[in-house]
Amino acid sequence: MYISYCIMDTELNTSGMEEVEYLAALLLKQLRHEITEAELQYLENWKASHPSHALVSEQVNDSEQLLNDLLAMKQVDMEGRWQQISAQINPVKKLVPLYRRWYSYAAAALVLIIAGAISWPYLAPKKSPKPVIENKEYTSADFNIPPGGSRAMLTLSNGSVINLENAANGAVAKEGNENVVKLKDGELKYEYSTGAATSAEMVNTLSTPRGGQYSLVLPDGSKAWLNAASSIKYPTHFSGKERRVAITGEVYFEVAKLPGTEGRQEPFIVDVLPPTGQGVGAEVEVLGTQFNIMAYNDERAITTTLVNGKVKVSVPASTPGNNSFKLLTAGQQAQILQPIKGVVTSDLIKVVKVEDLDDALAWKNGFISLNNSGIKDIMRTLSRWYNIEVNYPGKVPDYKFSGSISRSENLSTVIKTLEYNGVHFKLQNNVISVLP
Repeated sequence: MYISYCIMDTELNTSGMEEVEYLAALLLKQLRHEITEAELQYLENWKASHPSHALVSEQVNDSEQLLNDLLAMKQVDMEGRWQQISAQINPVKKLVPLYRRWYSYAAAALVLIIAGAISWPYLAPKKSPKPVIENKEYTSADFNIPPGGSRAMLTLSNGSVINLENAANGAVAKEGNENVVKLKDGELKYEYSTGAATSAEMVNTLSTPRGGQYSLVLPDGSKAWLNAASSIKYPTHFSGKERRVAITGEVYFEVAKLPGTEGRQEPFIVDVLPPTGQGVGAEVEVLGTQFNIMAYNDERAITTTLVNGKVKVSVPASTPGNNSFKLLTAGQQAQILQPIKGVVTSDLIKVVKVEDLDDALAWKNGFISLNNSGIKDIMRTLSRWYNIEVNYPGKVPDYKFSGSISRSENLSTVIKTLEYNGVHFKLQNNVISVLP
């Protein structure tokens, strides 16, 4: 099953259109902020004419309520009903794809729901429809798990640990000639301070838990964004001929070019630790560019996605049967498959073209991508962001999804979205079971 929606950009009139359909179209235009003053006055008069009318208007602007309505109305041929409505609207001018944001995704489905919400008494079967899932062992409140947030731990060179979630904004530590400053919730920066220079190398580690994210401005001005369950280890002052850091999990980088540097002087190098501890790691070398690296323990491959510039991706020279490297250009992704049961192939690095960079970097922009994803891929992402465990007691549903959901939504909204599209769940002791 592949889910995608479009909404139509139209001009409306009441010619040949029943009042119910006209009101449905007005509510949709209001949701899209395209309603005219005359149409808005008509809608306000209708809402004031009966308490239930105002309630309908509120419900269609509530994503939680929308999904409840979707679940309740699956017994009704809403698609056929919308075809009847749309046939009476002026000719379509253009199609506007909606898939970037969850509230837009919900708005697209609303094309079918608005008419049903208004005209439900006319469309409902004579007998009450049966629930989509009988004998549910949970309610929506069971899944009311909040999303992740700005949470991270900073480990200093002396081994002391600072919980940044609880730390006040401002200086949180001093490492050599660098002040460690919490600029705001979710952002850390190293700022050079005057004083006697220190020759001792100091190494810090910033790590996020499951359900956490954080950003970091490194001593050279480069920026790193850490996704949930990730870490970055770095010196508090870069010296020598290279700038080297080490990561686990998923990190997005914007590498700063140093003043006066040309060519390959002082390259920025990322050591990617093996996801399993015994698998194959990677080394990513750049000078000034933007890229994303994902190396989670529960993923099959280490991926490096290049936004712009050029990077060199290689595996350790000690890796059996492999001493190659790949050069990436903008829009490409390197995939390093992890060996299965110790078997290493002769060519670990595969380079593919990324069709949609926004989709590949959705997490950094505040979204959970569903594009062409199976339920296991989606649930791995949800488990890290909402700090939940997932299991599969039976056959895994074979569905593909499209779209994206805001990372600021509670888990209940995400679950309802997936459930409406055919996947069923059970929650017990913070473990979600995906049912056949």
